[in-house]
Amino acid sequence: MKRLLILFCLLPVLLAASNYTLDELIEYGLEHSWTMQKSALDYENSASAFRSAKWDLLPDLKLNAGINSDFTDPPAPSSALSSYAGFSISKTVSLNDPDYFAYKYSRLDKQTAMLELEQAQTSYVYQVMNAYIDVLSAQTQLSSLNKNLEIQLRVWEQSKALLQLGKTTSFDTKQNEIAVMNSRITIIKMQNTIETNRRKLFSLIQMSDQGFPLTDLIAPENLAVPELRLDGISSLKILQQQIKRNDISLQQSFLNYFPQLSLSYNFNRRVSGPDFDFNNYSTVHSANLDLSYSLWNQFRQNESAVRTRTAKRIAMLNLESTKDDIQSQYTQASTQLEYLQRLDTLYSEKLSQSAEQIRIAEERYRLGLIELLELDKTRVDYIDADIAYNTNRYQIIQTRENLNYLLSDKLLGKW
Repeated sequence: MKRLLILFCLLPVLLAASNYTLDELIEYGLEHSWTMQKSALDYENSASAFRSAKWDLLPDLKLNAGINSDFTDPPAPSSALSSYAGFSISKTVSLNDPDYFAYKYSRLDKQTAMLELEQAQTSYVYQVMNAYIDVLSAQTQLSSLNKNLEIQLRVWEQSKALLQLGKTTSFDTKQNEIAVMNSRITIIKMQNTIETNRRKLFSLIQMSDQGFPLTDLIAPENLAVPELRLDGISSLKILQQQIKRNDISLQQSFLNYFPQLSLSYNFNRRVSGPDFDFNNYSTVHSANLDLSYSLWNQFRQNESAVRTRTAKRIAMLNLESTKDDIQSQYTQASTQLEYLQRLDTLYSEKLSQSAEQIRIAEERYRLGLIELLELDKTRVDYIDADIAYNTNRYQIIQTRENLNYLLSDKLLGKW
């Protein structure tokens, strides 16, 4: 049954195309991953606590009813069976009302939980995106490595033919054989890397891997380094929420220095009578003003206030420390992005020149001016340039999105 359910969930993806896209995997993961489900439940808990705090602010309204029976032998004539029903409304308001402060805390906690949910979603998308790019990069390298192996095999075969003709040495032939072995070893390692990266990717999104290829990503057009804006970063907003919570605690701690002053009101309406006659009516209005002060209050509140102020200082230090970390990461990522963009220009030029060299070498080989060994060497140079170019291209995408993630901007312009 579980397998059928998984297949049903995957059906839209399977019917859409024979390959996976990053958008489809992210959408599926946001709905089904354990991480996002737990984050959503955490927010629901905070929202529920906030609703409870709002209900606690309302006056207490009670309905009451009951019967009394006297089992004394012999029973009193007028009290053998009596009944009553009524309702009451009561509310207590104090200088340091715990219900009011619980409401302020829960409202702030709900806002924090929403920020944490948004941050968890962005963090999850970032993890999936990086895992997806790791698979793409490895697959691109594997394709180039397979082409390189074909060339190395041709070189080896030609070397063995030349050895029989006495035009090369056994040492050179053995070196070509070792080159083939190294190519095969590198391919096996890369295949293992791809399998590992795919398992990581599909474990993140809680989906069964059907083995379809991944759709390639297009590098964003805007690769400029984004401006550092601290006011929009989610992690800083969450730390600022903690400081606001400390401010509420300080306000509550300040009110605790004063005498305990509370005002309460109670309204009670009751009807009663023997044998369910309900012919007796009573109404009670009461209001109480209480004032009390503990002789040890000053000493107790001093220590409580010290802890609250210390907690706020710690929260502010965490905020400043996080700002410094973000600025440091921003500088490092910005420098890295500029460096990778310069490499991209050089790699692109090298790839273009390598392609031109292959065209020239193939023409010279057709005219009999060079041997196959020289032609294949030119092709190997092109493959090396292609691997370097594509690896650098994926690093550019990851570095650019790392900056977006750091600054809480949308990833790939969507998430």
